[in-house]
Amino acid sequence: MKFRFLSLIILFMCSACFTCLGAQKPSGPYQTRNVILVTTDGLRIQEMFSGMDPILLDDKEHSGIEDSDRIREKFWRESPEERRRALLPFFWKELAPRGVVFGNQKLGSKTTLANPFGFSYPGYAELLTGQVQPTITSNDPVPSPRETVLEFVRRKLNLELHGAAAFCSWWNFNAITQSKAGSIFCNAGYEAMPESYLTPGMKSLNALQFTMRTPWDSVRHDAVTTGLALEFMEKFQPRFLYLSIGETDDWAHERRYDRILDSAHFFDETLRLLWSKIQSMETYRDRTTLIITTDHGRGILPEDWISHGKKYPGSEDIWIAVIGPDTPARGEISKGPHYHLSNIAPTIVQLFGLKRTEFNPESGTVMKAALKR
Repeated sequence: MKFRFLSLIILFMCSACFTCLGAQKPSGPYQTRNVILVTTDGLRIQEMFSGMDPILLDDKEHSGIEDSDRIREKFWRESPEERRRALLPFFWKELAPRGVVFGNQKLGSKTTLANPFGFSYPGYAELLTGQVQPTITSNDPVPSPRETVLEFVRRKLNLELHGAAAFCSWWNFNAITQSKAGSIFCNAGYEAMPESYLTPGMKSLNALQFTMRTPWDSVRHDAVTTGLALEFMEKFQPRFLYLSIGETDDWAHERRYDRILDSAHFFDETLRLLWSKIQSMETYRDRTTLIITTDHGRGILPEDWISHGKKYPGSEDIWIAVIGPDTPARGEISKGPHYHLSNIAPTIVQLFGLKRTEFNPESGTVMKAALKR
């Protein structure tokens, strides 16, 4: 009797353990439990795939480079492959081989905006709602015209407020990420973190953002946004995290190509820190899909690379990278499908085991080339 009783206890404990383990597994056919979406504003395919642009190397009038010797030593190399590794070393050496990268037109990979506008809010609206939003025709901070993928995932998975979170350098994201204020956690622009969320690491960054200001009233430094997001990730472990940084666009409008290159290099460091955090936490390691993209391209000539929009060819050209347990390790895709920003949200929805048609039946299709199944 003792043996039988002991056996039943062991069986019950094992059953409970397996139940707990099963509860930790992602639902559906995918290994992904978490998604981290990262955007860097207006980073062109020229820099992404070829590094420093040779047409701006010695053109001080159009580039605005102040210390050409420093920039040349840091970022100039003879071949496009060497230049992009100098600019984005972690992305090209570590991340790209682990997943898929779309948008290198020299390889026949076409990735563009579906919206015709070629500037920020229409791009982010397309990205976060899965379709072109025809009412978004300016950068005015009006609420999203329909539920965003952040809001949908939080609602369908019944997550706590911090379970779907956005950290953004541009203040307008308080409107861009939400159709209804307060439906997700969002910290954007010069915005203090709520006291209840502050960690010791956040406190210094929280104060620093107001004393170390940028030249732009609505955009804080990307280093502050990144630092807050990493601290938040460590403490609250959101299932869905959106990180948006912007100095790759802001310095372009100031005609400072040297600062763009520095900002792109910092973006690469952000990816390294983010990946290190993913690998260091059991919640995220081998259970997280990382999606990286931009909201628009820019002009391609020495005279117009600082601008973007309908009038500037190249503004429609973007790139997308996906790395995660459900993504094949193919690196750069050649002659693959033509994707848009509108394909990203439905892909995220599917990775969470949810239905695209419930999210937005008019959204783009799932990026099948980014998935093993």
